[in-house]
Amino acid sequence: MRYLSTIFAFVCLGACAASCGSQGGPFNAPPAGSYSGIVLVTETGKLEGPTVEMVNALQHELDFYTKNELQFRVRVVPAFQFEKEIPAKNMVIFGIVNQGKVGSIIEQFIGPSGAKGVLEGKYSVFKKMNSPVKGQLTIIVTGVSNDGLSVAAREQGGILRNIIEDGNRERIRESMLKQGEDTYLERYLKDRYGFSFRIPNVYKIDEERPEISGVSLIHPEPPRVLSVAWKAFGKGTVSLADSNELYQLRSDVTFKLFDKYVMRRDLVKFTATRLGPYAAVRMDGYWESSIEPAGGSFICWFVADGVKSRVWLVDCLVYAPGQDKNELLREAMAFAETFSF
Repeated sequence: MRYLSTIFAFVCLGACAASCGSQGGPFNAPPAGSYSGIVLVTETGKLEGPTVEMVNALQHELDFYTKNELQFRVRVVPAFQFEKEIPAKNMVIFGIVNQGKVGSIIEQFIGPSGAKGVLEGKYSVFKKMNSPVKGQLTIIVTGVSNDGLSVAAREQGGILRNIIEDGNRERIRESMLKQGEDTYLERYLKDRYGFSFRIPNVYKIDEERPEISGVSLIHPEPPRVLSVAWKAFGKGTVSLADSNELYQLRSDVTFKLFDKYVMRRDLVKFTATRLGPYAAVRMDGYWESSIEPAGGSFICWFVADGVKSRVWLVDCLVYAPGQDKNELLREAMAFAETFSF
C-alpha cells in the first residue's frame, strides 16, 4: 500500500506526449454539454469495480445548505464507443495502461514515454487541455492493476475535481471575455478604488457605496453578484486565526451593501487558500435577507494589503431559487480569481 500511495501521490499536469487529434467524435464541432458534466471512458462502460469508486469520487456532493448538489454528473461510456462519442467539455479516461481497448486509447494520449512512466510507477494522472478538440479537457487516470485504479480513485478524487474545476473556470472566463470585456469599467474601478477584475460586458455595477467602502457588480439573470469591500487592517497577512474578525467584516458590509442580508455563524466554514496570486482566507456560507424570504449561497475571500494596511473582501453570491448553485458560483468565481490591487 505504501508503494501504491507513492505511485498515486504524483499528478503530472504536462506529461501527455502524443497528439490525439485523430481520436473521438465529430472534431469539427466544439465540446458539447455542461461544464458540470464528465464523460468517463472505461473498458466496459459498466458500473463495476474501480469505476464505481471513480464515479463516486468525481460526482461528490456539495452542501448548499438548502439542498445538496452533485459537483459533477458523470456518464460512463465503454472504450469501444470512444471514436463515436461527441466531444464533451470534460472527459476522464480510466483504465489499466496497455491493457484492452481503453489501454490503447490511454497510450495514444500519453505516448510511449508516458506509458513507460506509468509502468515504472512515476505517473498516474495526466492532464491534456484542448484535446482531442479545442475547448475539451481530458484527464487520464491510469495504473498497472485494478487495485491501483481503486487507490487512485479514492486518494486522488479531490485533486481530479480541482483540476477539472480549474479548467472549467479558465474556459468560462475565456469564453465570456471573448464575447466582450468592459475595459472602461475595469479602469474606473482601478483608478477610483484601487482594485480591478477582468469584467465581461454582461456584468454591470449594482451598488457603489464609497461611504461604506463597498462596490458590487451583478449579472442580472439569474442574479449572481461579485462585490469588493475593504477595511483598515493592521496585519500584513490574513490567517484562520482572524476568522471572527473577518466574519464580522462581511457581516457589517453585506448588511449595508445588500439590503440587510445576514448570515448564520454556524453555517460558515473557513479555509486557508489563495485568490489568484494572493494568500487568502476563504469563507463559504449561506446568506438570507432579514426583511424578505430570500437567500442563497456565497463564497468570499479575504486578502491582506500590507502596503495600504487594509483587508480586501472579494465576495460571490447567487440568488437562484430552484436552480443549481454550483454552476452560477463557478462563473462568479472565474472572475473573482482575476482580482488585483
